[in-house]
Amino acid sequence: MLQLNVARVAAVLPGYASVARAAEALHLAPRSVRDLIYAGRLPSLRVGRLHYVRASDLDLERRRRLGLPLPQRQMSRRQPRPARARQPRAAVAPEAEPTTAAQDGPGAPAHERPQVDAELRRQRAVERAEVVRRWARRHELNVPRVPFAAVTLNEPSACAVCGRALRANQRALDALEPGQRLCLTCGRRALMVWADQRRLEAVAARRMALELGAAPPSDQRPRAAA
Repeated sequence: MLQLNVARVAAVLPGYASVARAAEALHLAPRSVRDLIYAGRLPSLRVGRLHYVRASDLDLERRRRLGLPLPQRQMSRRQPRPARARQPRAAVAPEAEPTTAAQDGPGAPAHERPQVDAELRRQRAVERAEVVRRWARRHELNVPRVPFAAVTLNEPSACAVCGRALRANQRALDALEPGQRLCLTCGRRALMVWADQRRLEAVAARRMALELGAAPPSDQRPRAAA
């Protein structure tokens, strides 16, 4: 019994390579080459259901994968234009020469730029500063107020709590009360006590606000039938 092997004949395009040939050149699987074609990374020419890659595009992708320098595109050589004879420009007096909009811009020479009134610029600066001040007053931040201030002593003093001597040019804590200078150790303790007390007050105020929002027990009981 004779078995006939029917070879599949594929079209051959000069200057193009099939997907199988491109896979051999790039050392990839044919499926990976098709993925490059579908992603638009490798241009191709489609003939029916087959894709053909141009030889130049295939060589460009091969160089890109191997890290070789890419070939530079050759620019078309253009014929140089014949030089036109320039006519001499008539001399014009500087005061009679017209000024255009392009000369009035930042690139214009200093002697051709329009003069700016300095008094008008100062007036505009004052107006802008006033607008900024009004905006700052309307959007003033709520800065927390602490009844203590860190100061540097100008003269010797003593701590109002522990009696420790405080030298000049030494940092201390001013309790914003007459004669209440605290050393750093006592000042830190006073700050922590004050902060704990404010925290307790905040908790009590929050609890009171929650109690005010709830109905009293007398209103929650059902009323007796008349």
